[in-house]
Amino acid sequence: MSLSYPLFEMPAVGIYLIVMAFMFGAIFASFITCTAWRVVRGEDWKLGHSHCDTCGHELSTADLFPVISYIALKGKCRYCGSKVPPRDLIFEIILGCLFAGTLALHGAIDAMAVAALALEVLLLGLSLADWDSGVIPDGFLAAILVVWIMTVGFMPDIQTYAIEGLIASASVGLVMAVITAVIGKVKNTKMSYGPTKLAMCLMLFLHIKGACVAVAVGLVLGIIFALVCKSKKRKMSLAPAIAIGTVVALLLKDVPVLK
Repeated sequence: MSLSYPLFEMPAVGIYLIVMAFMFGAIFASFITCTAWRVVRGEDWKLGHSHCDTCGHELSTADLFPVISYIALKGKCRYCGSKVPPRDLIFEIILGCLFAGTLALHGAIDAMAVAALALEVLLLGLSLADWDSGVIPDGFLAAILVVWIMTVGFMPDIQTYAIEGLIASASVGLVMAVITAVIGKVKNTKMSYGPTKLAMCLMLFLHIKGACVAVAVGLVLGIIFALVCKSKKRKMSLAPAIAIGTVVALLLKDVPVLK
């Protein structure tokens, strides 16, 4: 069963929905960045109110409006005056633009668009968690699988979509698992299979051509991220590279040559 709402059948409505998509992207970014930070610190992400990391004061609703609150408060805590890092603001704008761009490029609100938007939120969260801790939380991987399970039944061609996704997932997963095992053997060290599991989950949403785009972009960025982590003497973090590669593939999925 396929449900689809054409975005630009009525241009004014389409523009309105794209603006709303930006707003929702910023809101979800605010939520997921907070969630990632709590996961990294071992806090319960489901409970408790947001608070200032410096003074610990509980933040009010007026302090939590994405983008607007940061600008209105000039990047400072309302209660202690300490400077708030601009990271959250940057990611609120990025995810807002991604939401708007995803809808604009896809041209419709359907299961594919919903899956892409949900993935963008989760990929931001797990990328931040991995960058801060060097670990890809299994909870994010489980959430990605839930998104696939909940949307696959609404795709235009369920059988083709599912089969191609499973083939891409198995193929990329096998290659990455072998590479990880070989590197571990050569270095005589235990390697994490977190990036492999992440790639396998994400490839479910892509066909073969899309998977090739994601792998190509992720490989180039992965080398860059690996060099950055090595230069800063910090834990290896490859989730951001895999995430960006996947998002690029999703954004280009409607390009005729990649269909």
